[in-house]
Amino acid sequence: MKKSTKLLIKDSLFATLFSFLLIFLLSFIVVNISFFNPLKKAVKDFSFLDVYYAENFKKSKGINKDIILINIEHKDRYELNQLIELVKEAKPKVIGLDMIFKEPKNSFSDSLLSNSIKDSRIVNSYIIQDNEFIKNHSIFENENSEGFVNFNFDNKTSVIRNHKGILKKPTGLHFSFPTIIAKKYLGEKFNEFNYNNKLKNTRHINYFGNIDAFINLTFDDLMFLEDKSLINNKIVLLGYMGTPTGNKHDIEDKHFTPLNKISAGKSNPDMFGVVVHANIINMLISNDFIFKVSNFWIGIITFLCSFLGVLFFIWLGEKKLISFLFIKKFGLFLFTVVFMWLTFWFFKMGILFRSAPIIGVTLLSCSFITYYKFVLKKIQKKFKWSSYIK
Repeated sequence: MKKSTKLLIKDSLFATLFSFLLIFLLSFIVVNISFFNPLKKAVKDFSFLDVYYAENFKKSKGINKDIILINIEHKDRYELNQLIELVKEAKPKVIGLDMIFKEPKNSFSDSLLSNSIKDSRIVNSYIIQDNEFIKNHSIFENENSEGFVNFNFDNKTSVIRNHKGILKKPTGLHFSFPTIIAKKYLGEKFNEFNYNNKLKNTRHINYFGNIDAFINLTFDDLMFLEDKSLINNKIVLLGYMGTPTGNKHDIEDKHFTPLNKISAGKSNPDMFGVVVHANIINMLISNDFIFKVSNFWIGIITFLCSFLGVLFFIWLGEKKLISFLFIKKFGLFLFTVVFMWLTFWFFKMGILFRSAPIIGVTLLSCSFITYYKFVLKKIQKKFKWSSYIK
């Protein structure tokens, strides 16, 4: 290997490490100074994959017929009892109740509702709040069939991208609402899919679609539906979906998801909680997970891209070309476009490839070459340091 090549590699390696040190210091400042809180929140709440969903790059799979959604609107407990009984008569395989009855109200309607809920097909809901559990009142309990409905245990982001199926707490293992429903629906397949281990890790949600991607009914729709066979042996989820159903301006139990049409600077939540549950359940029962490229490999790729980018621009810089700045800017732009395209392509193939850190660190590393040259000149004044850079 020629001496100049060795020097180029040495300079590129030290320049890359130097840039990583500067990036670390900058990130430390951003993380620890409150002035940057809005910036941190914006970065945390954005993902290239939001653009993928928002721009409809994912092809529609039609209407999901395995999961039926029923809007409970603001019905009282007597009406909810009627609704549950009607659903049970249609012989679904599993019924999920995305609602919590914290306190008794009317002894008559409460008694009817309590009897309706005590069914092996029904899954109740509860909320984990710190180390407390917000559950149904004891008269509505169905402890052997309940799951937590929390979506996000990370308060730093408001976009629902991930799902924690099994949560370990001091009180033991707690299963999510979708996990319990999937377990009842799948039977032995649940163990075959190794979900008891797989769901202990946070999984990226593979969204099927919003409310229109599922068969959704109102209370009145079900009451007057003559042929209820579409519910037979299916999963039925009862929850709030706006008044009227799908009301865009109704934000009760509504959340931000990657399907939001406004991928940056989101204005209104876009998906009702029960629909998010439906998407997670669909992912579980179809075993249609997204494979996530590990942080280790993202780190390796980031370092290699940064090193190769720095090496190329140090080599090109020594050519003293008039067009150097244009080539550098165009090259970095092309690099960004290619990696964004790779992100979308991988996601289409069911692989979560997070290119944002790769792009960001590589662009900064290539931009910090000037500062490395400045430090190098200072070092060369005091020490004998051979370098490719003249």
